[in-house]
Amino acid sequence: MLQGRKCCTLPGPPFCIDTSWSASTVALLVPVVCLAILFTISVVSSWILPQPTKEPEQMTERDEAFISRPGSRTPRVSCRSELKQQLEVEWTERHCLRVLPGAAEFANSTSSLFGSLKEAFDFQVDSVRNQYEHLLSLWRSQCAMVADRSMGEGASINEGLMLQEAVAELYYEMMDGFLRWRAKLADHEPAAVPTLSGDQPRPVGGAKWEPLHKDGLDAATAAVLSRQLTEMAVYLLVWGEAGNVRFMPEAVYFITELALAANPADFEEVYGAPTPEPSLPGAPFRSNFFLSKIIRPIYNVVFDEWYQYVDIDQNSQKDKKKLKPGLDNFLLPDVANYDDWNEFFCDPSRMVEGLLLQDGTRLFDLQHERRFLALPRVDWQVTLEAAETKTHREIHSLWGVFAATHRVVLLHLILFFTGVCAVAGDPEPSDDGKAPLLGQSTPVRFAAVALVVPVHALLWACARWQVTGRILRMQAPLACIGRSIWKTLWWMMPIVTYAAIRDAALGDESQFGLPLVPLLVLHFALSGTGLTYLLLVPSGCCLRSCGSNSDKMWDLTPVPCYIRFVRYLFWILVFTVKFMLGLIIFRAMYEATVALQIALPGRESVSELSEIYYSTEWGSDFLLWFVLWFTTLVLFISDTQLWFTLMCSVLGVATVFVQRGCRIVSWVLEDSVAKLPERFSRKVLPYSFAGSDGRSASGEQVAQFSPFFPAIWDRILEYMRYEDKIDNHLMGDLSFKSGESGHQVYWKQLRQPLAKRRSREVVTSSVDPPDAPEPPPPDTSPPEEADFMTGSYAATTVREKPPPKPRRKVKVPDIFREKTAFEVGFKTYCCMHDPHWPNNPDVQWRILALSRGLGLPVPRPFRAPFFPGLTVCIPHYGESILMLKKELFQGREETVPLMDWLAAKYEEEFLTFSNRMQVKWGETGWPVAGSQWEEYTDQQWSRISAWASMRMQTLWRTVAGMCLYHPALQCHWEVQADRTSSLAKPGIWNPSDCFTCLVSMQMYKFFDKTQLEHTSRMFAKFPDCLKVAFIDCDDKGITAESDLVHPKQKRRYYSSLIDAACEDLPTGVKKAKYRVELPGYPILGDGKSDNQNHAIPFMRGLFTQCIDANQGAYFEQMMLLPCALGEFRSRRRGDGQSKRIVGFPEHITSDIGSIGDFAASAEVAFGTILQRTYAVLGARMHYGHPDIMNKLSMMQQGGVSKATKTVNLSEDIFAGMDFTLRGEGRSIKHSEYFHLAKGRDLGFNTVLGFFSKLSSGTGEQVLTRQAFRLGQVLQLPEALTFYYAHVGYYFTQLFVSWSMPLLVFVWLLVLLADEVRGGVFEAFLNLNQDTMSSAEVMAKTVGVWFSWLLLLFLIATSLPLLAEMWMERNCKVAFERFFKQMFTLSPLMFIFQAKIIGHYVINEIRYGGATYVSTGRGLPTDRRPFIGEAQPGKFQLKKVGGLYLDYAAIAYYDGVTLLAGVILILVAGGVSGAGEFAGDVWWIFICLGLTVVSWLWAPFIFNPYQFVWKHFKEDFRGLVAFFLEGSGRHWVEWYDRTQLKPRSGGLHRSMVDITFVVAVFFLAAWYAMINMKIDALMLAYSGAVSGNVLHIAVLLPPIGASSVYCILAVLFETLVGCSSILRRRLLRPKRSKAKSFKFGSGKSSGTVEDGKRGTARRDVESGARESTGVTEEEEEEEEAPHETAQDRDVAPAPSGTAPPTGTLPGVEAPRQCCEFGIPLTFSAWTVSILDLAEAVYAIYVFIVIGWRNAFVAGFILKWGLLVMCIFFGEGMLRSRCCNILGCCGLPLQLWVRAHRMSRDIMVSSIIFSVMVPFVVLNSINDYLCPGCSAHQLLIYRDPGHLARTEAVVMDVLGEGDWLDGEVDDGRAVFDGTLPKSQAAPEQQRFG
Repeated sequence: MLQGRKCCTLPGPPFCIDTSWSASTVALLVPVVCLAILFTISVVSSWILPQPTKEPEQMTERDEAFISRPGSRTPRVSCRSELKQQLEVEWTERHCLRVLPGAAEFANSTSSLFGSLKEAFDFQVDSVRNQYEHLLSLWRSQCAMVADRSMGEGASINEGLMLQEAVAELYYEMMDGFLRWRAKLADHEPAAVPTLSGDQPRPVGGAKWEPLHKDGLDAATAAVLSRQLTEMAVYLLVWGEAGNVRFMPEAVYFITELALAANPADFEEVYGAPTPEPSLPGAPFRSNFFLSKIIRPIYNVVFDEWYQYVDIDQNSQKDKKKLKPGLDNFLLPDVANYDDWNEFFCDPSRMVEGLLLQDGTRLFDLQHERRFLALPRVDWQVTLEAAETKTHREIHSLWGVFAATHRVVLLHLILFFTGVCAVAGDPEPSDDGKAPLLGQSTPVRFAAVALVVPVHALLWACARWQVTGRILRMQAPLACIGRSIWKTLWWMMPIVTYAAIRDAALGDESQFGLPLVPLLVLHFALSGTGLTYLLLVPSGCCLRSCGSNSDKMWDLTPVPCYIRFVRYLFWILVFTVKFMLGLIIFRAMYEATVALQIALPGRESVSELSEIYYSTEWGSDFLLWFVLWFTTLVLFISDTQLWFTLMCSVLGVATVFVQRGCRIVSWVLEDSVAKLPERFSRKVLPYSFAGSDGRSASGEQVAQFSPFFPAIWDRILEYMRYEDKIDNHLMGDLSFKSGESGHQVYWKQLRQPLAKRRSREVVTSSVDPPDAPEPPPPDTSPPEEADFMTGSYAATTVREKPPPKPRRKVKVPDIFREKTAFEVGFKTYCCMHDPHWPNNPDVQWRILALSRGLGLPVPRPFRAPFFPGLTVCIPHYGESILMLKKELFQGREETVPLMDWLAAKYEEEFLTFSNRMQVKWGETGWPVAGSQWEEYTDQQWSRISAWASMRMQTLWRTVAGMCLYHPALQCHWEVQADRTSSLAKPGIWNPSDCFTCLVSMQMYKFFDKTQLEHTSRMFAKFPDCLKVAFIDCDDKGITAESDLVHPKQKRRYYSSLIDAACEDLPTGVKKAKYRVELPGYPILGDGKSDNQNHAIPFMRGLFTQCIDANQGAYFEQMMLLPCALGEFRSRRRGDGQSKRIVGFPEHITSDIGSIGDFAASAEVAFGTILQRTYAVLGARMHYGHPDIMNKLSMMQQGGVSKATKTVNLSEDIFAGMDFTLRGEGRSIKHSEYFHLAKGRDLGFNTVLGFFSKLSSGTGEQVLTRQAFRLGQVLQLPEALTFYYAHVGYYFTQLFVSWSMPLLVFVWLLVLLADEVRGGVFEAFLNLNQDTMSSAEVMAKTVGVWFSWLLLLFLIATSLPLLAEMWMERNCKVAFERFFKQMFTLSPLMFIFQAKIIGHYVINEIRYGGATYVSTGRGLPTDRRPFIGEAQPGKFQLKKVGGLYLDYAAIAYYDGVTLLAGVILILVAGGVSGAGEFAGDVWWIFICLGLTVVSWLWAPFIFNPYQFVWKHFKEDFRGLVAFFLEGSGRHWVEWYDRTQLKPRSGGLHRSMVDITFVVAVFFLAAWYAMINMKIDALMLAYSGAVSGNVLHIAVLLPPIGASSVYCILAVLFETLVGCSSILRRRLLRPKRSKAKSFKFGSGKSSGTVEDGKRGTARRDVESGARESTGVTEEEEEEEEAPHETAQDRDVAPAPSGTAPPTGTLPGVEAPRQCCEFGIPLTFSAWTVSILDLAEAVYAIYVFIVIGWRNAFVAGFILKWGLLVMCIFFGEGMLRSRCCNILGCCGLPLQLWVRAHRMSRDIMVSSIIFSVMVPFVVLNSINDYLCPGCSAHQLLIYRDPGHLARTEAVVMDVLGEGDWLDGEVDDGRAVFDGTLPKSQAAPEQQRFG
């Protein structure tokens, strides 16, 4: 019967042997060959790196500009003596240090020093003044550190030595990195850098200044101090003018060292120019020589590497930068960046050899003293060339990912193969006596597992070679050739020993006769050693090769042994639990492969494989076997993140217990609020609290808190009342004072000292004792100070006998009454309201957070006046400063006004605000209008806008919160200052010396009138501490060439500083206090980092806190600042304790509605329990806000963030990564006693926009050198934590989003490989009919796969929040929040979020294109249309953009495919044929159902007013118009812009892509399976069916009929003379640089919640979109590869054809029949029907014989082939050949677009039609219960309320006096009825 083609004699699968090659074998080999080709191409291509090419024109311009000599120099400077006097006055008359002993001498010397340096090197005057002020600020801060250390040691503070000691400490803090760098350079002999002694003076270019003379100071000490001051001054001045070069700290060190070592020389010798003369009025502006000759040439190289030019937008006058071709999506791997150039200056050998002068000689060939003089002659273009400086290649491929994560991959592969080998067991002996492929015995099989190690080492070597820069590649073979050979031999030995083991396992047939056991021992020893080497030995240690020296450039901070033990134990537990449960999955999968009776390659002998590998059955079985185990591997890798999160929750709770001394019972039972006064007094006010035993001498109860705590607490309540968080009654209930109501709390009174408020209380309060302290004499301190200082402070003064303590009585608020655990539990769990507990959730959180934080270990606070300086830096680009009336209310709109939303959300607070305003202004000044917003005047709206701004994410709220540091420090000084210090004297003490709020307003220069007015209001409200830094600009002028201004830039740029005292100019801006010229356009990165960098020179103090413009703060938390700064306290000089980043949690205040709560919950868990755990595990990095950093340490690593374009999109985390890599005592800590507020995203689109930014940034982050090196140099526990805390989370989301489609694919493949039992097919396969069917096997297997995985996923994602909420509040609150999220469909949100994350992270690695996305703005009150906004009542679009277009390519296409797969599973009997295991699959179908619903309908479910009938009709009209209007022009434009063009490169880029390999593998698996069925069909019906014809029919894609149609359609249109949409787009005129026309596009305009669309909303992230980056003329009509579509206004459709010859102007030409050709929609339906008919016809034979599964499988194969052809067609359209074909390529264009349009029509129709029932239900809801909407309840957790309707009432009496206002709208006399045009608006529901 088999006709000699098969031999079915095998005892096991595949049973039958082909006697010739089969198609299944070819299908198996195709994906293998594709992978091999891609691997070879990727490896070989990297050996020859493209050399960076110079642009001849630019080089010529640069050379000419460089050699040009200015005729004369007219600097804008004063003479040295004048500058010296100004600086000296700054110290002696304005600065607080003037009162310290020796201040005059230090002031004289330092002012003279700075003046002489300015004269010697020609620094800018404003830069010198700014850095002098900066030095004084640092000096004052260091004095505070010195005094605090003495105070901590119990010693008295010696102010006579304070300045001297502070200089020494500041020197070692500031110059630590410089000293280490110089020592390394000096150790390199060819550098010829001399070693210096401590008191040896530096030449400093011959600068002369006043020597330091001070009484009691010997000459040697004075010389040391003078040298230290000199080095610090030069460093600060160089750093202050470096601009973008500050991102390269070692480059700054290099210039500083050369300046310090420079021999005396005049200007002619140094800069090639004569000595500068005083400037003349009206003279052209000239740059100072240091900037133009030293800094600017380096900057120009940086600019030329990335950019073509910076132009000026003629409309907005803003700057527009243009990247070089090919760099729009990401920097190419061999393009240099800041890190490459900085590492050049880190390597002495490369620096010595690479620094070349213009004549070709080396800079280091000169004497060290002469090198600065030659610095202007350095050829920086050659020196910093990418080919000579590139050390790490950010390659966008899987090689880059594998290089950074190879240890994680190796660990999982070892565990996976070990588990599989363990569950498989020993195979049964084969009939032919041959050993199986993997061996017969257990040791031999495990020896095969050990081969993973050498194979991994080979791949790791390839990956490392791929990411290593050219310069290191050239060095490595020469330096390490011997060790490289040794490593190669080492990794070959396990392979050799395994071959020997297999030979020895043959026994008598062994060729060499070697003993087996010794070989096994040797093999496992070698492999184990290699595994230990790869996993446990960090790169850079002594055991590593010299090739890894570049990984570890600095010594990491050592970790205590007990901490290291905890970290290893944590990960051992994680992987132990994971592996034990993984064994269950492995066993289930192994049993499934056996039950399916498929071939098991590892259990077949080599001889058997040689006979059957080309048979039909074996090829199909192998692919099925591979798919099953690959799916298992993906799931095994994915669940590690879940176990990690689970264990982090446990460790986070345990960490809190340890922090509290393991006093768990007391912590659970205590009333932390009742302990707040005592803890606050002991930990925050320790210097004013002596403590007591609880009883006085008379037996009275003595308060266990500081006598100043009542005043502090009352001030806290006053701020709450001023913020309208509490009302008058509650304030009186919570306050210690009585009589004075909260309505008198105004801003002016909050700025008064505490004592003034209390002195008023002494008069009015009945509880004050009669023996209150008398006011002090007039000649002492003011009354308010004496009132607080008498008695209580003296009790804690060092070495003073405390005077008698005056007493007074206060009434303690009931909130501080200690309550028993029973009382608390009863009131909490029985819902008993405490009348003394505030109802406002925000106030509740604030009180609980303060009490909870004080229960944690808190450092001893600094004591006033010895506070080190802190600067809060707030980068700002286009965020709202204050809300405007037009933003809050624009009249009655169709949707809820924003003001209505805020008033409803903060109802009690708005009522409190209204009451306060009425008390202040009276009823006549403030109307009782409620929500009648039209009744408020503009002046009243300014108050309402301010109130709303404090509840929105505005800059005003952020500045107002941060400026609370200022009054908090003042309160500390009032209650517990060291009054013996001269710095604490009135008139000397000023909290502004300790705190600065610096807003980096990048675009202040271009602010409009409203923005300038709002900025002025901020200055008026916070005049003492608020400063603004901004980027100013001017035309570059006629001297630009001689000043080396880049020829491709049209302006000069300045970093300017203004404050409240600056003069107002007529333009509305303020005159700058400091104006420092920059080397060029400063925003070379993504914006925010550069914005921070330009502002850093204006920061003051030792510490900085970077804050985003959507944050806030609370006064009670600001009082903890001295404690927070105590984290940086060092025990002794140089111990490294101050080199820290201290992280703190944030209070997420934007938990409005369901989406807001989802986002807030994730942020709460991440910011608290997870970061707490990361800190313990050693992988917490810097996440921006609200971390406090040591500014000096950050200066030494390039700033608070990194700024390489695209690479450093997630800019903040790189500061932490660099901080960790630099080591040397640096550490990152997380503390939780201090909080700031944080606003988060609220709308569906804004939340996903935020995650798209994070995902894209992570995709770039994993490719950087920081991620790569941390993966190599960290110990294994830290490396694993770093991966899973950052990159691993996003990759896990990718795997989770892949898992469901992969499961459906595998399930279908197994089901459709089977047929109905008892038929011909089973007889052909010789299957055992008694075994389980495929449906039963898969039901059992997937039940094991997912039954526990879903439960684990839910627990892992929910447990961190549950645990944290339990610790913060109680179990009731925790579970309430959890169940609220479940009932409001949080799983749908998180599943869709995982899909978004997976899409963006993988696309970033593939295509790049990461850009900033505005986040954290707006409320979810606007409805986003389905596909666009339609013209009223018409099927025409006025704007294209909606939810469907936003996520079509990301989720909807995959969602419909997954839905089809689920339906096919049901059709194929996945449930009906599962038998007794049918009940095991309901978990899986729940998961599949949630995934399908989420991917298809989640955006619409969370879209406000989505199911309102009125809007639904508009959506329908927009949907129809999108596909039909203008022959489908809207769809064509959208498709070309968003899906067709992003991946430029054409067919070759499409082929070399992982998607292509996946598609080939998909087709190979299905074809192998269907080929097996064809063989069975031909054998069963021999002669009836032609095998060759059937093979060809199945394999051919169904494109023949549709292709013929497209050709005929194009020919028809050509013959008739039609102008189709495709022809019009093909023949449209090309863009010219003079003018550009966009077809069908306009300005972007997103919704308020749309976080990534619309120009207005794109600008809002700080510096995120600093300029468009491309000119409007040259901008391509496309978007980033993974960017969703932007909303575009619809432009009029262009005319189809040119008017006929002879047509008169202005006379419309007669229209032709079918003028616009065949509608594209018709073609889309036609090609779909033709494809379907062709596919069914080819496989109809399976229907005839009743093989249903074969027909379904064949249909899937046909669909896959069609998709592959369309994929190739799109690649052709992207390629240049399509443009060459011209009109001849129209059939291809029509074919591709018709298929893609048909896909969009079907997908959108499915989504839209399913929503119809919900629209009906919503309409019924509105009819039956209009005041309670189920949809609004789901979205906002509020049933909504109805808008008040308007009605016109007739004045029948004709008096009119009772009317509030006359109706004057031009209508006729009223007759009592309303015309239809004036009918009252329909009822509107507000969320």
